Amino acid sequence: MKLKGFKQIARSVKKKLKELIEEPAEKSDRIKKLIENGNLVIGDDCLLDGLEIYNYEFKNNTTNVIIGNGCHLMGTIALNSATAKVTIGNGVSIGPQTTLFCRESISIEDDVMISWGCTIIDTNAHSLKSAERANDVTDWKKGYQHKNWNVAESAAVNIKAKSWVGFNSIITKGVTLAEGTIVGCGSVVTKSTKSYTVVGGNPAVFIKDTE
Repeated sequence: MKLKGFKQIARSVKKKLKELIEEPAEKSDRIKKLIENGNLVIGDDCLLDGLEIYNYEFKNNTTNVIIGNGCHLMGTIALNSATAKVTIGNGVSIGPQTTLFCRESISIEDDVMISWGCTIIDTNAHSLKSAERANDVTDWKKGYQHKNWNVAESAAVNIKAKSWVGFNSIITKGVTLAEGTIVGCGSVVTKSTKSYTVVGGNPAVFIKDTE
């Protein structure tokens, strides 16, 4: 009975992994087209397990995404302007169901690990003033080009080398995770951190030093 139960668990885990890990993105027509059009640059020895890259207004010969060497990337990169730029260093890991939502700039340096279910976003996406966002739904229904991005604040996100972001965490606009930062799972990081510290909570606060 114990062996049977173990086999059932193993099959369940295998099925779940199959759902999370899709066909390698290197083989997808979307990824090939982005490379051909100059929107995407990928380094050597990368595994892109179902990574999706979207933009409402790609322009040829405008590099939006740069991926370094030896990366293992899943999830989604959602670009929201023709000039949005995501730069990913060497040896970076990004888990499934994680989304990088970029209006201007998101930078991830070498040897960073970002777990599953995370959101990294460099914009408020909407105005903080109710009057300025009153027509957001109506405008968006007409098409992305009708949205007034001028009233939505954006600021670059920078994740420095050797940082580790725990699952289901959120990194908001203007945040810099200093080198070696560890973000506890389920945290909401709204302020920049100091090097080699552990932060956590909502909003995330300093917990302790690390190495």
